[in-house]
Amino acid sequence: MEHTLDIKRLEELALRASRSGLPQFTRFMDPGALDLARQAAGRQRVGVRFYGGYPDAERVMAAFYDGEAPEDWEYPLRVLRITWNAKFASPAHRDLLGAVVGLGIEREATGDIVMATWRDRPCAALFSTDELADYIAANLDSAGRATVKVEPAEEVPELQPPEGRELRVTVQQPRLDAVLAAGCELSRAQAQKLVAAGLVKLNHVPNLHTDAQVSVGDLISARGYGRLKVLDAPGQSRRGREVLVLFRYGK
Repeated sequence: MEHTLDIKRLEELALRASRSGLPQFTRFMDPGALDLARQAAGRQRVGVRFYGGYPDAERVMAAFYDGEAPEDWEYPLRVLRITWNAKFASPAHRDLLGAVVGLGIEREATGDIVMATWRDRPCAALFSTDELADYIAANLDSAGRATVKVEPAEEVPELQPPEGRELRVTVQQPRLDAVLAAGCELSRAQAQKLVAAGLVKLNHVPNLHTDAQVSVGDLISARGYGRLKVLDAPGQSRRGREVLVLFRYGK
């Protein structure tokens, strides 16, 4: 598994929450690590919640707690607003991500980067740990061909919905290979080869099982073919096939 934040560290935080009675926070995790956090919480008999700065965030922090969860929690994260002059150049999401990674900070220090709007102008919202927010704001000055300005935001800008389109597909069974083939317009054989080659991730974790079951909320990514999210499974078609509503990211 590709998780720098391993189960031992999660259990240490869960144990600390149990002993101290104070919430303990991780850094940002990808969705593939959430089950590890739940397992750690279960073993230490504490609760766990997840938050990434806005509803439906993909990369989130875990908060371990003992007893009742406080209503006024403040997660150790901040939102940074990234702006640019669109008359000269506009960075894409991949440009912004590449620029942040290029600062040399660990991926766990940042959450999602989401395209947004501020004062009727395009911008981006970057979610960061408290400890590195000022460093990012001071050192991130370009992304792709665009010159950017980064500053703390008192509130999250108006986030734009992700680019992509909804698809309604049918499959015999909601298996990884079948859903990948239907969502990316591949043959079943092509999808199986991608899975067998280790080029497909299910919820950010490489998965080599073509028959892995896919559920609502799952995220599938295939190298070279983009990402899919399962939005809904409304039932069966008249022919007895499983109907799925997918979101395929990208233009």
